[in-house]
Amino acid sequence: MPGSIRRSLASLLSFLPDETPSRNRVSLDDQPPETQSAGTDAVLAEYRARIMYWFAIIVVVAITPFAINDFMQGRYVLACAIVALVFFLSVDAISIHLDKTPPIPFPLLLMPLAVSVGISLVTQGFYGVLWCYPAVLFCYFVLTWRMAVFSSVTMLVVFTPMVYHYVAPDVSIRFFVSLAISIVAINIITNIIRDLQKQLLDQIVTDPLTGAFNRRHMNVTLAEAIERNKRTGAPASVLVIDIDFFKRVNDDFGHQVGDQVLKGLVALIQERSRKLDRLFRMGGEEFLLFLPDTRATDAGVRAENLRQMIAAAPLLSSRPVTVSIGLSELTSDLSPEPWIKRADDALYAAKQGGRNRVVCAPSPTAEATRVTEVSDANI
Repeated sequence: MPGSIRRSLASLLSFLPDETPSRNRVSLDDQPPETQSAGTDAVLAEYRARIMYWFAIIVVVAITPFAINDFMQGRYVLACAIVALVFFLSVDAISIHLDKTPPIPFPLLLMPLAVSVGISLVTQGFYGVLWCYPAVLFCYFVLTWRMAVFSSVTMLVVFTPMVYHYVAPDVSIRFFVSLAISIVAINIITNIIRDLQKQLLDQIVTDPLTGAFNRRHMNVTLAEAIERNKRTGAPASVLVIDIDFFKRVNDDFGHQVGDQVLKGLVALIQERSRKLDRLFRMGGEEFLLFLPDTRATDAGVRAENLRQMIAAAPLLSSRPVTVSIGLSELTSDLSPEPWIKRADDALYAAKQGGRNRVVCAPSPTAEATRVTEVSDANI
């Protein structure tokens, strides 16, 4: 029996879904640390408190009569274990109802839950087996994914020999198979939910044509960078990139070719960007490249290298495609709008200066009309 359990357990683990996101898929896991949501380690992370609240209410109402019955039947140990579980669940449920942090971490609730199931299994035999299934559901909808897998597989391994010893050998085999199927099914379902969640996120934060992030996500990212700068002083810069004479491309070759140029430009920029950089499409042929932890001097070097690389790339077979770039570094007490406007003003200066060049916006303490050109000779 133990050897068969080990083989079945190995098969079970081989079917568990891979938690690692695809590199080509937009995900919160792909965001820099300051932009990650605190709950990306589980599909239902943002809803755990709500799930826990209703789970606690249902369990308290459902099992309290069993605790009373166990006291009356003289099963005092089991009754005390159930009362402890009811108490801990009630404490957390009341805290959630009052919009307070639950005093008992959700993983610790597994202890009275597992103890209650184990005692019920020992004292009541087959009837105790039935409580293992809602316990597994609790794991997957209240705990993190990794913790849920560990807890559910542990229950499978621990409770199967107990069923074999206290109930019957044939029941233990049926119990193992049925609970293993339940665990695999829950993992498949949560994996599908995770994929749907990532697809929805992709639709919300990306531009459908180019695959770059959209303006909505840009505003959120820049606001978070400003907050991070206020807390830690971490620098950041933005490059506003505009394709020169893009209207002529559409007029001469058609919008389909223009779309291919936009896609090629995005692919080129992303290929030469760091993993923590973020490219956004602001609209039309204008893009913004967010460079966290980057001063204006370094951003200027990167912008000029990028400009030269784009000019040399065969985005169009019959003519070169060039870009003008405006650069602005984040300063204290700045909101996204003026930060972007300073980069836009620098971009306008690059356009006025003949295009196909990089211009760095001055700091707010400098003269408003002064710009610094960083192209060619200054690099």
